[in-house]
Amino acid sequence: METKLTPNARRFLRALVADGPAYRADLARTLRVSRATVTNLANVLQTEGWIVEPDHEPSALKNLIGTAPQLGTLASVTFLVESYAASLATLDGRVLGELTVMGNPGTSALDRLDAGAELLESLFAQSNLPTSSLRALHLAVDTQMDELSGEIFAQRASSRWYGVNPKEFFAARFDVPVYLQNTARLEALAEYLAGTCGAHTNMLYVDVSYGVTSGHVVDGIIQSGARGGSGELGHTIYDWNGPLCTCGNTGCLMQYVSIPAMLREYATASGEHIDWPEFLELAEAGNDLVAMIARRAATVLGRALINVCHTLDPGTIVLSGEVGRGLPSFVDETAAVVRAHTLPLVGRRLAITDGELEGVLTKTARAGIHSLRAIEDVVAAAIAI
Repeated sequence: METKLTPNARRFLRALVADGPAYRADLARTLRVSRATVTNLANVLQTEGWIVEPDHEPSALKNLIGTAPQLGTLASVTFLVESYAASLATLDGRVLGELTVMGNPGTSALDRLDAGAELLESLFAQSNLPTSSLRALHLAVDTQMDELSGEIFAQRASSRWYGVNPKEFFAARFDVPVYLQNTARLEALAEYLAGTCGAHTNMLYVDVSYGVTSGHVVDGIIQSGARGGSGELGHTIYDWNGPLCTCGNTGCLMQYVSIPAMLREYATASGEHIDWPEFLELAEAGNDLVAMIARRAATVLGRALINVCHTLDPGTIVLSGEVGRGLPSFVDETAAVVRAHTLPLVGRRLAITDGELEGVLTKTARAGIHSLRAIEDVVAAAIAI
């Protein structure tokens, strides 16, 4: 079917792709045309099969309008160390299906990519849609990767992914434009979309787990730097004379704040090697050594965040990850250090809170869909019919 779209029809579809499903009255205001014009456009586009009423209720006075799968689909594939997720959606962001699978940290990079691609292919099959309906793909990988070229950099920290190019792999497999992001930065967007940042539109997300990562989101857009290298908070230098890091430098922040760092410090002080659940049990029991280690880690993180705040001036800091969730006082103690030493202009109205997002993997994959819909090239290509 060939359709010659009028300028108003293209604006109509663009509004749905960029802003999501809408009512006719809202579309009329957005497009600055009459309600009758919107109704006429909707009738034509619905007859041609480009739009649908996804939650149609025959007796309702008004129904939402959304894009039809025939117009195209968007997809997102997200990788974490031990799990992968895929999300398939219409161009207006309505999720058609989601799948998650647990993996193995020892799985080869190529097998990991295959598993992610197979997840997405399964979603197309379940939705009875051809892969040819895909217009763009968002790919989030948990390592240092050039977001323009897809190159993985040869460092020990990237060893699980070294030897493959995720962008080239997915572009060849699905024959669509592929947009890249570091998984940690996409998690920041997912937290932003969940509303954790409150009224602020400038949010710094910090995850403290087995590493330390961050993401900076402003007005719903990830600030990822020239080639995707921003947000490597864990590899900022805290002490050049400190312990060797996996990146090859010494004294990186993650060598003082992360789970391995705290377990190492406990083993050095006590002569006993324990795992993270045991560390948390000791924290719950009020163990003095564990309390001291946790407090020191919070202090170090707080000091590092003071420098970040003086550079970025965020409205909200969201502290997430296994450390913050597991150690009840960690977020408060970190926040106290930041508040005590930031300049008044930066710190007086700064909100510091813990992460609220649950089901983080699937919601992070959904954030990839949102990210695609904010890219002008994706929107323009989607309505080029």
